[in-house]
Amino acid sequence: MAKAALKDTPEININLLPSAGPSGTLGTAVHWTLTVGRYLIIITEIIAISIFVLNIILSTEKQTLKEDIQRLSGEVANQADFEREFRLVQRRINEVGAVKAAHFPENIVVTEFLKILPQGMALDSLEIGSGEVVFSGSFPTPDQLQTLVSSFSESERLVGLEIDELNSPSEKNPLYTFKARAVVVESKFKK
Repeated sequence: MAKAALKDTPEININLLPSAGPSGTLGTAVHWTLTVGRYLIIITEIIAISIFVLNIILSTEKQTLKEDIQRLSGEVANQADFEREFRLVQRRINEVGAVKAAHFPENIVVTEFLKILPQGMALDSLEIGSGEVVFSGSFPTPDQLQTLVSSFSESERLVGLEIDELNSPSEKNPLYTFKARAVVVESKFKK
């Protein structure tokens, strides 16, 4: 077997203490340049870290702003929907008011007509047209006809009674039958 000879390894000296640099003007310039370079690197790292932190802060604010914009956009959309609905309802209310104002109150005419109609008189038909009431019916005695004529004569709202048809009692019908019309004074019905 071969013998391996152990060799002594030379000792390595590492000197961690700074050595004296070059002296003179060149040494001062090199020393000054290295110092300024170190400060520039430190300042650049501080700026880079500041920019990184500022980037994180701004991206967080951007995300918050984006969420606020979406939330407020939803509120604006809700407000727009509410306003659209409100305007639609308001328009419908105005239309109903206009129709009501333009529509002649026929129920008031009917009420007035029933006040004038004598007791015992039965109606077969009643039509309220534009400015006119056309009606037909029957009654048992001529007294009701006289009461009807005098009632319409005294009325200021329903005037101008015209009896178009008057039939006497017969074997088929023991009552007097008639068909008449009267003029409706619309201005007297409006409040």
